[in-house]
Amino acid sequence: MGPGRLESPVRALRAGVIGCNACTIAMWLWGAQPSPLVPQKRPSEAKAAGHGDSVEIQMRNVNFRLTRDIVLEVRTLRGQLQSTKLEIPVTFDDSESFNVKIDSAEVAITPASLTELMNSYVLAYDGAPIKRVSVTIEKGRLIQKGTIHKGIDLPFEIDGSLSATEDGNIRVHADKIKSAHVPVKGLLHLLGEDLSKLVNQNAGRGMKIVGDDIILTPQTLTPPPHLEGRVTRVSIAGGKIIQFFDSGQRLAALKPPFRSPAYIYHRGGVLRFGKLTMHDADLEIVGDRPGVFDFFQREYQKQLVAGYSKNTPAKGLVAHMVDYSHFRSPVAPVGSTPAAAAQIRE
Repeated sequence: MGPGRLESPVRALRAGVIGCNACTIAMWLWGAQPSPLVPQKRPSEAKAAGHGDSVEIQMRNVNFRLTRDIVLEVRTLRGQLQSTKLEIPVTFDDSESFNVKIDSAEVAITPASLTELMNSYVLAYDGAPIKRVSVTIEKGRLIQKGTIHKGIDLPFEIDGSLSATEDGNIRVHADKIKSAHVPVKGLLHLLGEDLSKLVNQNAGRGMKIVGDDIILTPQTLTPPPHLEGRVTRVSIAGGKIIQFFDSGQRLAALKPPFRSPAYIYHRGGVLRFGKLTMHDADLEIVGDRPGVFDFFQREYQKQLVAGYSKNTPAKGLVAHMVDYSHFRSPVAPVGSTPAAAAQIRE
């Protein structure tokens, strides 16, 4: 099979995608687990089959939805999709089949998305001592409010500053802490030793407590696909939290076949989506309207089927997808009746 050729005809793309199961994420999305009866390939065998190869990726101006309500605003990103399962290549329909290894990136997140991420993922484990978190930005500072359970539920508020740690994580330093409107000396006094240990025992969700610092680890902070990268700077601008990643390697820029200010471009390696598999991948995804491209990988089939695809002279593929905002249900005004809300949805 020649470089960039699909295993099925390109014009069968839509039918193939409709026939596959809905993808996960993450965010980036969840798929079926491999059968325990299938023998696992050794890394050398997977590499020989092409499954161990990375897929180069480059993104510009993409609202990448981990869930419907958690959005990473990817302004720029250059990196690789690295397979995590020996038996399958990087697969759109299985977010656990790959990680995103970031070489360089600028990624923003709104307080609303961070609030949803904290409540639905980071702190969504049994016995979590912190609940009902809300994140806002006031005068360039991060304000976190919520409830802490210490026998009874107590409200708290943390006024914090952001910075990058030496090992490439995100530090939220608690400059001021209040509980039930009473000043508290530090996080240890707020949480207590036992609750601090409980949070740290669940650090696999991307958060741990170190002294008066909350450390957020991008590699495990979101649902799969996980983002592997070194954060070198964190700032607050335009009411958003902006993370800057830099590995120091400086991978060469990719050259997408279709000129667009907003795109996701995959090149090299093996990439699977729906029933199709692309060797020496050459796939660019673009939106159908000017500005930022709104993309939700869990429901990419909707966007793909509503759009169209074109071959390139180099035997690659450009998928023109419908912006995900097209599928978002309008929000009924506050105080509207159920009947009015139903009318808006129609």
